[in-house]
Amino acid sequence: MKNGKKSILLLLIPFAITIIIFLKNAWVSDDAYILFRSIDQIFVGNGPVWNPHERVQVYTSPLWYFVLIIVRLFSNDVYLITIITSFVLWLATVVIIKKIFNNNYIFFLSILLFAASTAFFDYTSSGLENVLAYLLIAIYLLNYLGFSGYANTEMKVKPKLRMKVTLLLLGLILCVRHDLALLLLPPTIHVVSKNSNIFSKKQWFFWVTVSLSPFILFTLFSLIYYGFPFPNTAYAKLNNGINKVEIFIQGFVYLFSSLINDFITLGVITGALLLTFSTSFDTYFKYIGYGIILNLMYVVIIGGDFMQGRFLSFSYLVSVIILLLWFNKFQSNKTLLATFTLVCFYLLFYPHTPFNSPLNYSYKRVKMGIGDERGFYFDDLSLYKYIQRDKDNNVFPDYPWANFGNKFKEANANIIIKANIGLFGYHSGTEKIIIDRYAIADPLLARLPALKPWRIGHFRREIPYGYRISVADGTEVIDNPKLNEFYKMLKIITQDKDLFAPQRIKTIFLFNLGAYNHLLPR
Repeated sequence: MKNGKKSILLLLIPFAITIIIFLKNAWVSDDAYILFRSIDQIFVGNGPVWNPHERVQVYTSPLWYFVLIIVRLFSNDVYLITIITSFVLWLATVVIIKKIFNNNYIFFLSILLFAASTAFFDYTSSGLENVLAYLLIAIYLLNYLGFSGYANTEMKVKPKLRMKVTLLLLGLILCVRHDLALLLLPPTIHVVSKNSNIFSKKQWFFWVTVSLSPFILFTLFSLIYYGFPFPNTAYAKLNNGINKVEIFIQGFVYLFSSLINDFITLGVITGALLLTFSTSFDTYFKYIGYGIILNLMYVVIIGGDFMQGRFLSFSYLVSVIILLLWFNKFQSNKTLLATFTLVCFYLLFYPHTPFNSPLNYSYKRVKMGIGDERGFYFDDLSLYKYIQRDKDNNVFPDYPWANFGNKFKEANANIIIKANIGLFGYHSGTEKIIIDRYAIADPLLARLPALKPWRIGHFRREIPYGYRISVADGTEVIDNPKLNEFYKMLKIITQDKDLFAPQRIKTIFLFNLGAYNHLLPR
């Protein structure tokens, strides 16, 4: 009976800890409000756009966008339903992690490690797609590790079904973020090659097609509706005209920033990689390690992000699971107790962890172009502040950009040039036109070179003379004749009402082949 109570406590305590830390640290980022405005455009009849006059994909994650559209059907309070959705997804992830370990002590330790990493836990909420990716990656690993025998051995799944799930999850992760395929592709290739005789050639073709169908279908939709296969965010951030060496160096700066501000994240990832490629681990783990390396290489190549640690969170999740599976198999009770103690000391006494973060946490410094994104917005956009809001006047968030947006919504002006468009754009309503200086929501500016000095993820563009008038009046009077011709072609794609007009289809085809790039300034 005593052992039964002890087992229940070892299960309930980590669940209680993760729930409390989630609710205490829950928040929504400014970038999430860019997504929210696009969702509102659907509900007012403008379609999945951002500005009402043109079709532009401002969301990076189609699957996360779709999930939020579904929950938006139940409430207009997009802030609260996003927090609730994130909470449910996080709890589901915790349940899957418990199934992977099937050991209450190791499960408890995993929760402490997740609670120690700001890069990981800050984005269990935030309104961004990280938490959805966490769940899919955790399910993928549970399924994948079943091939090796390291995961929960009580789960009896037939190999054919396990393979189908592996392929399907790879397809779904592509719909969360394209780049996350790099994390799961090496282990998928390995498990497919090891089990190549499980299906006939026709069956392989069928199941690969089925698994990739959500990604393929959305890409076709994006190409037809928006005119481009990738989100506008990709063109704005990756097509910036900045020297690739500078961006590459910034990628290492991103890693360095994480190391000095959130030591455990890169520490655990490094430890997992070293362990993975040791001789004691089998090949199933080595291919997971290859995925982590590819993921980190991509992060460095694109220069990282302005949100400290966000792009390291996926590798951290995988690394914690790898380390603790090894720990569960080879370590003694004394080592387990010592590790528990060490992690608890880190949680309590490291300068900033999700565990010791206060309810009024605020940190608005930007170093090397990288900031603590939750620290920048949390004191105004936390769940705690939402609960304390002025319910009579419905003022939330009481933030300058939101207040400015509310004023612009009531103003006579219909168009404005603005940077930091999240809170401002959402509170401006759905009918105003906002030209985004950072080009996240602007298809023309996304194809122009960025101005210097630049900050990673915030690439300002020069507003071409005559562009504001062109947008406001629906004309093409940009002063630069070549750029004006480029804009005319772009308008055919983003603003023509007939999606299947032959001229539009032809223009989409030529545009994506780069036929009009010679018209852009260099």
